[in-house]
Amino acid sequence: MRIEHLADCEEHLATVSGWQHAEFGYLNPAVTMAQRQDRLRQCLRRDGVPLALVALSDEGHPIGAACILPSTITHAHLTPWLSTVVVPAACRGRGVASALSLRAVSEAARLGFETLHLFTPHNESLYQRLGWETFERAHFHGLPIALMSRATRA
Repeated sequence: MRIEHLADCEEHLATVSGWQHAEFGYLNPAVTMAQRQDRLRQCLRRDGVPLALVALSDEGHPIGAACILPSTITHAHLTPWLSTVVVPAACRGRGVASALSLRAVSEAARLGFETLHLFTPHNESLYQRLGWETFERAHFHGLPIALMSRATRA
């Protein structure tokens, strides 16, 4: 597996936006697939946020993705945010999400950020194992979420 900037393999944009829509569409059901693709297109960069990463198999097939965004649907005063870490069901259990999350930390550090934030409704224990710390618990549309942060430098 290798992780690339989506800007360097834009041909996977439709696949990644489809995964995001299927996995996270419930968080903001008003967002259409076309809007999601437009938002992801804004992440086609290497030199700042928003930024998108894609995990590729040894054969070059996309097996996961993640974004770093300047803000999120909660806590707009904090920046940046690890967002939409998605791995298709067939590719789970291979460390793809962990690798994407850690690469996002490295990218945030490279861009000069000291802390990276995220929120998760389901994967708090995964992120804790990767060094993230929960700083708040909240509800979003009635769904309990953990808000977490991680220093970008050891």
